[in-house]
Amino acid sequence: NRHLFTMREYRGDKSRRSRNLYVLYARLSLCNKLRVISGILITIVLGWSVYVSCEAPSFLKPSFWLAGKKARYPSPADVEGGVKTTLRGARAEPAVGAHHANSALHDASGNDRDRVAVRRRDEDDAAGAAGGAGGAVSGPVPPPPPKQMPPPPRVPKLKPDSPPREHPHYGAVDEDGNPGYIHDPYALKASPPDFEMIPSKEALCKPGGARGLGDADYKMYQHVKVQPLTEEGKKVKLFCTIYTYPSHHSTHVPAITSTWAPHCSGFLAASTLTTPSTVGVPHAGEEKYSNIWQKVRSTWAYVHDNFLDDFDWFYIGGDDVFVIAENLRNYLGSEEVRAAQGGEDGQGPLFLGRRFKLNGKPSPIFNSGGAGYLLNRPALRLLNRQLTTVGEGCAPDLEGFWEDVMVAQCLREGAGVVPYDTRDGGGRERFHPFTPGHHYTYRPPGGRRKDWYVDYSIDLRFGEECCSEGSATFHYMKPELMRRMYALWYGECNRSS
Repeated sequence: NRHLFTMREYRGDKSRRSRNLYVLYARLSLCNKLRVISGILITIVLGWSVYVSCEAPSFLKPSFWLAGKKARYPSPADVEGGVKTTLRGARAEPAVGAHHANSALHDASGNDRDRVAVRRRDEDDAAGAAGGAGGAVSGPVPPPPPKQMPPPPRVPKLKPDSPPREHPHYGAVDEDGNPGYIHDPYALKASPPDFEMIPSKEALCKPGGARGLGDADYKMYQHVKVQPLTEEGKKVKLFCTIYTYPSHHSTHVPAITSTWAPHCSGFLAASTLTTPSTVGVPHAGEEKYSNIWQKVRSTWAYVHDNFLDDFDWFYIGGDDVFVIAENLRNYLGSEEVRAAQGGEDGQGPLFLGRRFKLNGKPSPIFNSGGAGYLLNRPALRLLNRQLTTVGEGCAPDLEGFWEDVMVAQCLREGAGVVPYDTRDGGGRERFHPFTPGHHYTYRPPGGRRKDWYVDYSIDLRFGEECCSEGSATFHYMKPELMRRMYALWYGECNRSS
């Protein structure tokens, strides 16, 4: 400010001028004071924006400082010396005996996943995508996949001499909260609810929806086909499990049970409360996104204890997945998968899903929890052994959202089972971590920007080449999109009203 340095009484006295800068500022007019303050704030904001958008050191990015508040990653201290302090609010105790047998259950809020910044854009944002295998996309360039929480660091291993800790196998509770409830896995298939065109047939069936916009989801529907069950596929007994929350009992769960779930051989919706459509499966720690590992751990234990001998394959995913059960059963019954199971009786352990590279490194590999993953009977038996006791490279007592990473570590370190390559003969994926339209339009970000999806993926492909015609699962499916894709893929749009 020119006035600041030209006042006669301070001209020529640099030391006095610098010492009395605050006095000079106080003598400015109100308008000039606002100019100084605005200039400082604008400089700070612009400088921070440059650091965030460019390749800045990680500690200068907001995600570095926010990550610690969103989730507590496991550290070596969590498993050092045989002492556990990993379930928040729990007193540190020696790693022996039953663990948290009477844990409190808390309902997840309506923003049950607000701790993860991984929300897909609205389906209509995929407007303007062009057809063609792997072809260019016309119209606006689609955005990269939604941002996820910062990936977890390498999960620490327990010491080989860690004493075992028995898992209490909480089981399930009935509608009154009484333990010992046994779910009927065939009930949904025997009496499925009627499918409803919600919000309307026009909105679900018309390309582009009721507004008639360009529609990448519709284009993917034309590419991916629901295959008739083969003779081998009919023999496959597929048990499908989702984990959900009371806030989704009236939204996501009805969408699933009225669309794809009855096409599985058996079905379970694991929650914290038992209702006509869900089963309350208690778990250690609180009911929150950052404790999904414990939720999934108890769900797998319940499935193992009650349904292991009744089914061949066991799938698990969140309440925002869509499973094309016919395609999945055909794949599981294929000669490729039957040969991959190996073993003398053809029943070696197998772990299937969408393979990701943890932190973008070649090893270790895990199966994406968003797309969901499968275990055959021998693999589930091995996983249950790992989830029951602490040791052999598994850390089942930890608290965290990275259940997919932990399942992979338990199977790999304790049982030598690694994710199997599930791509088709053309190198296209069958299990997908995003919606159909998002995969159809996705392209890597340009310039120096990085994208976790590119780093984590293995031989990523784009356009129609991303996805097999026999694709089995998609993720981030909101209830309306579930109903829409079901109406298209299963011929509901061709039926008279």
